[in-house]
Amino acid sequence: MSDLDELMSRARDDDDRLAFAGVVEGCQHLLRAAALRATANPEVADEIAQEALVRGWERRQQYRSGTSPKAWLLAIVRSQVMDRHRQQQRDRRHLPELIREELRRHRDEADDDQLRADRLDALQQCLAEVADHHRELLDLVHRDGLSTEDAAELMGLSPAASRQRLSRLQRSLRSCIDRRLQEQ
Repeated sequence: MSDLDELMSRARDDDDRLAFAGVVEGCQHLLRAAALRATANPEVADEIAQEALVRGWERRQQYRSGTSPKAWLLAIVRSQVMDRHRQQQRDRRHLPELIREELRRHRDEADDDQLRADRLDALQQCLAEVADHHRELLDLVHRDGLSTEDAAELMGLSPAASRQRLSRLQRSLRSCIDRRLQEQ
């Protein structure tokens, strides 16, 4: 049994925070390096490594003695990286999907290039009317590529509020586009 395995077993069995601190000390640089290789972003790598250590503490009862604490924590890091990647992919799809959806929704009405141009023009006009705090959220998520969680943190919002704002904004933009097209 390695020293880290012994420390991890004590952290699991006795809720020994000092033992877990020893595991953290022995693994944190490895976890950060793995996250940095996966993300190529030092700030994100630090966050992922920290999240992995917190998750490791929260799930310490799942650790099996005799296995490598480093490997166990690295698996958590990989999971965190994949979760973050999936979230970013979902966030990046919001605005492009809205545009594609708008074009597809009315594709059957006519294959008229003018109608498509009118829809895109209406979308641009509607985007120009978006309030600054919504524009900031759109820019952070779609232009800068941040996840809704990261954008929420920068804006002082909860992640749920950030996702809700994006969803409301999509509905609002759809309604605005429909109104503008009806006015023409």
